[in-house]
Amino acid sequence: MDTQKDVEDMEKFMNVLMEVKVSLAEQSGKLDNLLDMKERMNETYDIAKGARNKANELEKDIQEIKAEMKDKASIDDVEREVKRRENLMTHLPTWLAVGISLAVFVLNYVINS
Repeated sequence: MDTQKDVEDMEKFMNVLMEVKVSLAEQSGKLDNLLDMKERMNETYDIAKGARNKANELEKDIQEIKAEMKDKASIDDVEREVKRRENLMTHLPTWLAVGISLAVFVLNYVINS
């Protein structure tokens, strides 16, 4: 009877070992998945870090451009200058005609005097 008990105990032990083996295989698969996820997370971290660095560089560039733009003329200033030059070019022939008329008048006065 003692051998029958030993056989049953051995079967129970073997069943427990089989369950442990199956459980270890499942855990091994989960560990492999975690390791794969770790690699993906590292890649994602590197990408995010690069994006953050690029964003910082772009922010610096934006600040530099804004600083440079403060020294530049505004659109209103440019439009005013263009209008001033257009007015000058429009009225220049009139002023030249007035100047020539005055010169002729002064010359006639000087010659006839």
